[in-house]
Amino acid sequence: MNNIVDLVIVGAGPAGLMAAKTAAEMGLKVVIFEKNKSFNHLKRACSAQIILDDGYENEFVQVSQGMLEFQKNNFKVKYSGPLVDVINKFYHSPNGHKIHFAHPNRKPFAVKFDKNILLNDLLKECEKLGVDIRMSTLACGGKDIGDHVEIDLKSKNKHYSLKAKKAIIAEGVNANITGVFGLNENRKLFTTAHVVKYILEGVNSYEPNSWNLYYGKAYHSNAAVIIGPSIYGDNIIELTLSGSANIRPKLIYQKLIGNSPLKHIFENAQIIDIHGCAVKAYMSLKKPYIGNVLAIGDSAAFVEVEVQGALMCGYRAAKAVSDELNGKNGFEMYSDWWIDSFEFNRDEYLQVSQGYALVPTYSDDDLDYLFSLLDGKILEGTYSQYKTPKLIWDSILSKKEKIKLENPDIYVKISNMNKLTLASSF
Repeated sequence: MNNIVDLVIVGAGPAGLMAAKTAAEMGLKVVIFEKNKSFNHLKRACSAQIILDDGYENEFVQVSQGMLEFQKNNFKVKYSGPLVDVINKFYHSPNGHKIHFAHPNRKPFAVKFDKNILLNDLLKECEKLGVDIRMSTLACGGKDIGDHVEIDLKSKNKHYSLKAKKAIIAEGVNANITGVFGLNENRKLFTTAHVVKYILEGVNSYEPNSWNLYYGKAYHSNAAVIIGPSIYGDNIIELTLSGSANIRPKLIYQKLIGNSPLKHIFENAQIIDIHGCAVKAYMSLKKPYIGNVLAIGDSAAFVEVEVQGALMCGYRAAKAVSDELNGKNGFEMYSDWWIDSFEFNRDEYLQVSQGYALVPTYSDDDLDYLFSLLDGKILEGTYSQYKTPKLIWDSILSKKEKIKLENPDIYVKISNMNKLTLASSF
């Protein structure tokens, strides 16, 4: 077939670029599209830390200056930017009770990095390998013909189509092109979250190298208010706020600095930069492919896979495409790995039995009481958003007789947690 490439990739984030790099190294002819014109000044709010928990996403990642090493999947990724260790994590209640997570030797459980630099490093490697990279190009449609895929594209005022034997969709959480190819059919959409990340200088009372999550209505959000380290300097932090179309993050920010238990720490704060995004929280795809098309990373996930998960998805997806082109069931093998590696693919994740709905399930007074039960105790150092609530509730429930005696109303709420679904918590 004339004028057809082996692989077209929609989206040049970490998943897409890793797929392009790996496929090109395997000798495939690859074209990748990206709507942004460059990666120098991305304004999209996103996670940018490597999680060092052993076995997180079924992997063991080692970080050194200049390299990210994925030991189980057996690949390395170059990274030339700065790194900042995350050593402590604190959950805070409205009246200052804290749940502390840390390793006994205070080794880091996560490392912050500069995502723009990571993407540019991957882009340079793709360029050296001869990948056809088309920036400022938006995928706006497409169809699977049967023996090939056609992707409809828009670049400036030019509209055109490109043909490929296989397609990888790595467009991110909003999954628009994923839907064009029918993969979102019968896929539950829980909510659309509005997220803003404020880069702030001059915040008082911030403990360096710590990740802080503040829970309670006193902070004006049902989600946690998050304060963490920045790669831009020791006196600079990231404040992440999650809201909705009805409760905008900007309004949460104004109330937070004006009338909340945290207002004193923002007295001298100055905004350096603002990043934002709207995030669709879909149910994950248990089968992330259809015909010649494979959706990977955040496009197929419940919210996100983290950057390290995206890199793994890209690496595995390229190998899957190569297998498909050689007559093997590459997409099916990728799907088996996908299901096994990411916890949100398990049905029990859709239950909030481990405490995902701290707010609004529990009042501020409830949270103060529950968090006070763990004052002075250090729980295992972990970043994992799945393991953390289990550690919290295992520790709290070890005191259930005390709770039943002192605060029976809270005991009833805890007993009813298994009745909550993830959808109802949203």
